[in-house]
Amino acid sequence: MDLNNHTLRNYDKQLQHLMRLILDMGGEVRKMVLAAKSSFRSDDINRVAEAKAADKYINALDHQIEEEATIVLALQNPLAIDLRFVTSVLKITGMLERAGDLAKNTVKRSVKMGIHAPEEVILKLEKMADIVVSMLDTALEAFERTDIAKATEVWKRDQDIDDLYHEIFSIMQKQMSASPECVTPSTHIVFAAKNLERVADYTTNLAKTVYYVNSGKRADKTVLKQEDTSSESSDTKPLH
Repeated sequence: MDLNNHTLRNYDKQLQHLMRLILDMGGEVRKMVLAAKSSFRSDDINRVAEAKAADKYINALDHQIEEEATIVLALQNPLAIDLRFVTSVLKITGMLERAGDLAKNTVKRSVKMGIHAPEEVILKLEKMADIVVSMLDTALEAFERTDIAKATEVWKRDQDIDDLYHEIFSIMQKQMSASPECVTPSTHIVFAAKNLERVADYTTNLAKTVYYVNSGKRADKTVLKQEDTSSESSDTKPLH
């Protein structure tokens, strides 16, 4: 037996398993965001129990990933991109765990909205949830495929979420001013929107972490400017 090759194969399996666990964790957060979306038009209290159970599973994955990543760092002494990958896994699992908490809280608030959420606001909340799910899908795909371009796509969409949140906040602020008796359920609506906005922020940070792992550079606004300039250049046809 070639011990070196055996060790390398085992090391590769450990890294792949960490990736699989992150993808599983992200998939659970995705399910919870979709559950929150479904709750905007339903007061089914059973959804809260389901969300709590899903959150426990996410927390268990968080602890498992932390333990396995720590073992890899201690025993394998990874270097360069592997080191960035393993340390970033520890950051990403924290992001997903907090995103799961926010999604759970959104479900809990959604079933308390009653009849006080205007149809216009529900549509905006549903749109926010759809965009968040799309961002999460793209971020996880970027993570799995080590795709910098896809990672960049994610934080380009963060502004869409921010805009929808501010629109919802403005509508509900006016409703609370006009009908003080609606303040409590309206507050649940505003916080549900804020939770989705924060989930989008964590997803954006996940994408930025993917960018860092694969480029060795910190992601900031200059990256987006460079991407936009590159796109414009590729779309520009030479004059004859």
